[in-house]
Amino acid sequence: MKDMRYSRLFDIYSSLLTDNQKDVFEQYYSFDLSLSEIAEGRGVTRQSVADSLKKTRAELDGYERLLGFLNKLDALYGFSETLPPSERDKLTEILNK
Repeated sequence: MKDMRYSRLFDIYSSLLTDNQKDVFEQYYSFDLSLSEIAEGRGVTRQSVADSLKKTRAELDGYERLLGFLNKLDALYGFSETLPPSERDKLTEILNK
């Protein structure tokens, strides 16, 4: 299974990526295409797809280091587990918007 952390980071920071980065990332992580399948569809080499994904993952990691939204979101979900069910549901609803 591909790293779900990057899918979560993509959900948060995708608007900061180029259209090309978003397209390759989604094909690989969301549509589960292989590097070869993506390369063939784009008319590029498998290595260029691998390089693009590596660069995109590095950028996502960099955004998380700078902004920390995923860590904050995880902390809020963890905190919600300490709340009574009705309050937990309210917080979860807010976080899922």
